[in-house]
Amino acid sequence: MKIVEAIKEFEFEQQIKGLSPRYIQLCQWRLNDWKTYTIDELNIDEVGQVTERHIKLFIRYRQRLAVEKNITINNRLATLKVFFKFLVEIGVIEKEDNPMTDIKNLKEGRRVITTFTDDEVKKLIDSTGSATYSNIRDKTMLIFLFETGLRVSELIKLKNEDVFLDRLFIRGKGSHERYVYISKKMRRQMKRYERAKKLRFEHLPSSMIDDYYFLNQEADGMSRSNVNKILKRAGKRINIRDDIRCSPHDCRHYFAQKQIKQGIDVYTLSRLLGHSSIDITTQYLRGLQMDDIINIGRRTAPLNDIPVKLI
Repeated sequence: MKIVEAIKEFEFEQQIKGLSPRYIQLCQWRLNDWKTYTIDELNIDEVGQVTERHIKLFIRYRQRLAVEKNITINNRLATLKVFFKFLVEIGVIEKEDNPMTDIKNLKEGRRVITTFTDDEVKKLIDSTGSATYSNIRDKTMLIFLFETGLRVSELIKLKNEDVFLDRLFIRGKGSHERYVYISKKMRRQMKRYERAKKLRFEHLPSSMIDDYYFLNQEADGMSRSNVNKILKRAGKRINIRDDIRCSPHDCRHYFAQKQIKQGIDVYTLSRLLGHSSIDITTQYLRGLQMDDIINIGRRTAPLNDIPVKLI
């Protein structure tokens, strides 16, 4: 099968599985980069001709461009692994001919994740005010991000039917679904937002109001750029540190590190974050200071709750 045809078949398969358009587009972009190199530089246009050496030549090519970190190249390799696994599954190539079988990820530098302080989180949330519908909505979205660790895509895809009394139903990355809790503080803010939303759109027929939980001024669902702008504006209002991007993903970092500091186990945190593996979750451990680790150990010491007799 031609590489071009195989990539189209892979895209079709992803669409059938209901994967997000954004993820499919990202895979296509990575595969097309690989296709261009393989056809133009190696003169190979059949997937059955691709060997492990050809993949390694592609890795070296990306390294010599010197525009990507190892983590980015590893993401490219992850897509290629899924792609060739698919080709094995549909019988285009034999399992033993899969060129990705023995390809190892490149070594990545240990990145320490820096995120907000508690004081910065308070200032960001308080900076939104509460005088208008937009103010109340923005404050509610910030509380959602900090209190639940949702991805921005999960936040804007949240529908009214996904909101229950004590939990949210989340349609996560890669079609993974999960529930996250609603805290008492978050529930109080949600009630304020729901009242403001009802009042803001009470004169519109229901057919003109999107079914998403968070709506813009035109009663349409919010976009990623909307949420990014809300955070950037809040960051400017409180003069956030330069080393904080003030993005929705930074809120997710804060949630993860705060939960770890509170003593949550990594497996439970992984489930709350919607990670496919706890290996991803353990990245957040790198941002902890030694004092944080000591305090966690003190709170979770095995003999804390055992009334042993001491001499």
